[in-house]
Amino acid sequence: MGRMVRILIKDYKKVAGRLSFLISIIFTSAIYRYLNVYRGKAYHIPTFIDGLIPFNKYFAIPYLGWYIYLGFWIFYYSVVDEKRYFKLIWGLNLGMLICFFVYYFFPTYVPRPEIHGNDIFDNMMRFIYNKDNPYNCFPSIHVFDAVLVGIYINRDEVLSLYDKLISSMIVVIIIFSTFFVKQHYIYDAISGMFVAYSVYFIFNYKEVLFKLQSKYAALKLDDK
Repeated sequence: MGRMVRILIKDYKKVAGRLSFLISIIFTSAIYRYLNVYRGKAYHIPTFIDGLIPFNKYFAIPYLGWYIYLGFWIFYYSVVDEKRYFKLIWGLNLGMLICFFVYYFFPTYVPRPEIHGNDIFDNMMRFIYNKDNPYNCFPSIHVFDAVLVGIYINRDEVLSLYDKLISSMIVVIIIFSTFFVKQHYIYDAISGMFVAYSVYFIFNYKEVLFKLQSKYAALKLDDK
């Protein structure tokens, strides 16, 4: 954290310039509102496990915590690692476009429970449901975004093991929150993870292939 603050104080103009590219995500996200409506047909793809997961309004906290998680780490990389930052930004844009493409040809929906209470958690659920219609859930952008950010964190040589463990725990809780607030099914989450790993590979294929080749070479040496 101290390193990030020092760099921010020194290079705040450069950081501000990098953050301006976040407008690309705003423009890409705007496409979603044209797809997040009922267009005459929507598929329903629950698994038997989804039927066993109860609605739990308290998971609205980690579900909305997704905004804080993404916001913090996007800002972090905009300050400390320009290369990772732009890979992440363009990756988020590409992943959303992939999801939108699927939504257009394979629209899905998830039935929602009625919210009857009036406490803070009920109101948080109303906020979630009012902000997002129950259509176009496969793949889950919520899961895609969280997992892609988590991959970059786990592949970061500078961050500590503690940072990576905390990040991974948060990502897992966010994924489970999508089930408990009845925003997504298991297939939505799995496909969101698949898109995240695919997008990461597209922007980092040289690094991924190099590591695979290194591991393969090491295994061959061990066999001798």
